[in-house]
Amino acid sequence: MSEIPKSLLLLAGWGDYPQLVIEGARKAGVEKIIVIGFKGSTQKKVLRAADEKHLLGLGDGKGFFKCLEQLKCDAVVLAGQINPLSIFRTRFDSVMLKLIKEVGISNAHTLYGKLSEILNGYGMEVLPASFFMCEHIPSAGVLTEKQLTLEQQKDVDYGNEIAMGNCNLDVGQTTIVKNGVVVAVEGIDGTNATIKRCKKICGKGAVVIKVAKENHDMRFDIPVIGTRTIKIMKKAKASVLSIQAGRTIVLNLPKVVKKADAAGISIVAVQTSYPSAPVACRE
Repeated sequence: MSEIPKSLLLLAGWGDYPQLVIEGARKAGVEKIIVIGFKGSTQKKVLRAADEKHLLGLGDGKGFFKCLEQLKCDAVVLAGQINPLSIFRTRFDSVMLKLIKEVGISNAHTLYGKLSEILNGYGMEVLPASFFMCEHIPSAGVLTEKQLTLEQQKDVDYGNEIAMGNCNLDVGQTTIVKNGVVVAVEGIDGTNATIKRCKKICGKGAVVIKVAKENHDMRFDIPVIGTRTIKIMKKAKASVLSIQAGRTIVLNLPKVVKKADAAGISIVAVQTSYPSAPVACRE
């Protein structure tokens, strides 16, 4: 396992995830944290928490490479959401367009894989996105007060089988099932939009399954849920959220469980035979 770096570069997208990475890195003993944020995505509190910060447009390849040439960091973490639809909506400069063309098939693993190669070329080790998140990765079991019914458990078992098949084909991480029927599958619209769709299709009682593929590269695009996930599930009248134990980041875990309990939603972390996400420490 990688050692704790003295200096860390954080490529920070949207949401609380980057802030929690900073907190975890500080606790682990990282001495200097530099953040490259993206306009319209990275929260101001994340930029304020850094020792050094740079804010760029998502399509500003020239600015990005200029930053990399100036920075000296031991390691780098990619954390926070970049909306997949941004690929089609952002105006990329010539440098970024060239990189996207080189990648060919543009899914999360090919794009981030290419980015990892570039970062390695600047002498930085790309750490797993889970590395400083040990407090936010649950072990197996039902996390909420509300247990699963027999029918819900059957949907969880069936849904995980289907979800893994989809995810292994790079279709998406989320599959939604009700009464043994696949209701919705995640596309480029993302998990939250998939949950919203299911309400129109099947009404209340849907079981939401979120997984990482069998050989998932934990340096990026690791499955993440948070309080917003529960809020959207409540509006969609979904009843169960199934995640993979040791392979899913639950942002602000106690708050997520509290909101799920208040909404009558069950959360279960399913044990799998796949490797857990690497962390710097494990309680």
